[in-house]
Amino acid sequence: MGRADETRRRLLEAATVEFANHGIAGARVERIAVNAGCNKQAIYAYFESKVGLFDAVYHRIVVDTVESVPMDARDLPGYAGRLFDRYRVHPEVQRLTAWFQFERNSAIDPPAIARAARDKIAQLRAAQDEGAIAGAIAPEHLLALIQRMATVGVYSSPETGRAEKPTRAMRDALVDGVRKLVEP
Repeated sequence: MGRADETRRRLLEAATVEFANHGIAGARVERIAVNAGCNKQAIYAYFESKVGLFDAVYHRIVVDTVESVPMDARDLPGYAGRLFDRYRVHPEVQRLTAWFQFERNSAIDPPAIARAARDKIAQLRAAQDEGAIAGAIAPEHLLALIQRMATVGVYSSPETGRAEKPTRAMRDALVDGVRKLVEP
């Protein structure tokens, strides 16, 4: 890895933490630069702006999630369980997604997300058409439901005001719930 690639990697890592904690508006390029061990001019040289850096961070984390958690339309309970696990190890995925929706434009999906969603919806539709999974819920809604269900325990509970500690029982309930949801 060359020096420029290493600087870019350090900037992305520092920015991931900063944006996950503070969003775009609250993030400070000075903190990102200090935590990355470089000067803030590097941010503008590599990413043009703070928003450009956020977009690069968001794209990287989403692509990493899509690639590391493949979906098999015939094993949606397994997919939900793997997403649950990913969100436990990388809680910044959900925080960055929330900041993207709040501060960028939730109506605009980066191309990598749109492509992955289209592919998954097509897989779900084919599995429904073959009778491998229930067809009562439109594929795009089914995908959204499973993805949101996999975030159980990530967000604060309105009843307690705090995030629930994800447990094996939560994961098991998620997997079982998705199994029941898609049984033909």
